[in-house]
Amino acid sequence: MIEKTEPEQYARETLERYTGCSIGEFSAYVLLVNFPRYIEKFSEITGAPIKSGYWTVVHDSTRNISIINFGVGSPSAGIIAHCLSCVPQVESVIMLGMCGGIDEQLEIGGLLIPTASVRDEGTSRHYLPQDVPAQPSFWINRLMEEVIRRETGRDPKTGIMLTTDYRMWEFDDEFISYLLKHRILAIDMEIATLFAVAYARNLPIGAIMLISDLPLQTGGIKSKQSAREIFQNYTENHLHLGIMSIEAIKQNPDRCKTGKIKSEW
Repeated sequence: MIEKTEPEQYARETLERYTGCSIGEFSAYVLLVNFPRYIEKFSEITGAPIKSGYWTVVHDSTRNISIINFGVGSPSAGIIAHCLSCVPQVESVIMLGMCGGIDEQLEIGGLLIPTASVRDEGTSRHYLPQDVPAQPSFWINRLMEEVIRRETGRDPKTGIMLTTDYRMWEFDDEFISYLLKHRILAIDMEIATLFAVAYARNLPIGAIMLISDLPLQTGGIKSKQSAREIFQNYTENHLHLGIMSIEAIKQNPDRCKTGKIKSEW
């Protein structure tokens, strides 16, 4: 007789298959990224090796931080959030993502902490009704704001993003009109999925987003050259802020309602 697979065990085995790592290797605090540059820099900073499966990972046991490059898009975001929610030792997650700035006050290299994201993607509906907003853990947001203010001397932007699986939206006037009408600050392809799945799965999460392009401005759509410049000029500081935010979470367990790093929901 074939033994029935339990959902949480299947999620843990999926994470092991996708990363090439055992569940026991994962730290209590997790940074999520979309690009190899972050993984390489984290490995350089910590001296910990890069491990590769379908995704790439570095585990720093000294800091108790794992960093995972899960690729791009809503489906991958849903998988990683679901899988991490089934890892017993994982206490909180921060996404270090990139987004296109819509609001005219945003600038390349600026930082945005999303307070919510419109769910214009296809994954989150499998976890939450469509009328439930995709929001982060606000106690994590507050700590990240304090870290960014201390480390940079500037306040990060905060507000509503939109997450879409429509990659070529930059040339769709109707779509752009929607963004402007609803005062969307920025756009990406993962945040709403991460927040929605984390909400449904009781996984504490927040995000620090780097403005990588200004697609509604003349010449503002990301190019190969501008992407290289973003990585060269801003990746290291973005990663540093993520690490410092994790340290702030570890040092302030009383900021969570229960005095323990767990979800507010």
